[in-house]
Amino acid sequence: MPDIIEKTRKGCAGAGIILILLGTAAIALPLAASFTIEAIFGWIFVISGIVTIIHSLKALNSGKCFLRLLSGIFYLAIGILFLANPIQGILTLVFILAIMFVFDGIIKIAVAIRIRPIRNWRWMLASGIASLALAGIIWARWPDNVSWILGLLVGINLIFSGFTMLMLSAAADNA
Repeated sequence: MPDIIEKTRKGCAGAGIILILLGTAAIALPLAASFTIEAIFGWIFVISGIVTIIHSLKALNSGKCFLRLLSGIFYLAIGILFLANPIQGILTLVFILAIMFVFDGIIKIAVAIRIRPIRNWRWMLASGIASLALAGIIWARWPDNVSWILGLLVGINLIFSGFTMLMLSAAADNA
């Protein structure tokens, strides 16, 4: 694992800076970030649904794309629901985000334990603990105040991830 960090230290530092900037923007405007994230997901589902439906209709003659057509309709319906009901979409995304933070935290802690001999490994451990803490904040406040928490928590997570990448890059520079 240390070899990978050494080989990619410049990219790691650049990605870290970008993540910190994006995280800062999300924290500065958490409600706007929440609605933006929700709208992006809505449009992703709408576009995915339309593309899948079009492909399925073209291939429907083979009789093997009916289930794919249903999948496209499902994607489209979810996207329309997200765009038509942004608060419900944000609730859904916050719920998924809490689950993601749990998995992210567990994985980062496992990686920290694995890379422990290298300098600054504790940043990865701290990032994993922070992800678990963010999941705890969501569950403790569910479903109150979730309209702004999506942007805020994503911002915090991006900043921790960015600093982790910067610290690992710095460790590779000093190795």
